Amino acid sequence: MNDRLSTEHKSVLIVEDDAHSQLYFRKLLSGIYDISAVTNARDAWDLLHSRHIDLIVMDISLAGEEDGLSLTRRLRQEEEFRSLPILAVTAYAFPEDKPKALAAGCTDYLSKPVNSNDLQRKVAELLKG
Repeated sequence: MNDRLSTEHKSVLIVEDDAHSQLYFRKLLSGIYDISAVTNARDAWDLLHSRHIDLIVMDISLAGEEDGLSLTRRLRQEEEFRSLPILAVTAYAFPEDKPKALAAGCTDYLSKPVNSNDLQRKVAELLKG
């Protein structure tokens, strides 16, 4: 019960262009957090500048003009987003992919397919600070 109270009103932004992955992440997190979701970097940028978000679940391989690593780098250049937890979630699972994500400014990394318990645990850990 205490875990539930501590996560109340925390907001998570899912930046994911794959509809199935986005739905999966929504289902796993929506009973615990306030969820917003977008499919591209531009919409994520706009939403982040218009409303408070406590954590981002960021797909690295986004369709469109900008990928998740580029968006993360841009966000980290702005003072208000320097400490925002960003969890990279990607199908890229080669040994060099995690260091690339962390070097771009992601706080942590999970590879797809994401285990439901791993995602929920990691999000909770990152939100605790």
